[in-house]
Amino acid sequence: MSPASEGHDDPYDPDTDRDRLVPQRIDCIDCGGVAHLLTRPDDTGRFWPGDLVVYRCEDCLDRWDLIVPGDEDDEPGAGDPGW
Repeated sequence: MSPASEGHDDPYDPDTDRDRLVPQRIDCIDCGGVAHLLTRPDDTGRFWPGDLVVYRCEDCLDRWDLIVPGDEDDEPGAGDPGW
């Protein structure tokens, strides 16, 4: 741990485990710009599978509504009804 990060428990720090699935910034699919996280975590300071998170692109101002994935989303065929 670096001296600058000692005692650092910012829930919005992209290096913390709880934000691994919810990065602070993503690439905008439409324009390639940077979209920033607008949604705050719950009272426990984290996001949960199934939570809605919202991003806004700083360039084109598009809004992105995404769902935090869960463990079952990593399984082959997850979300596939098998039709």
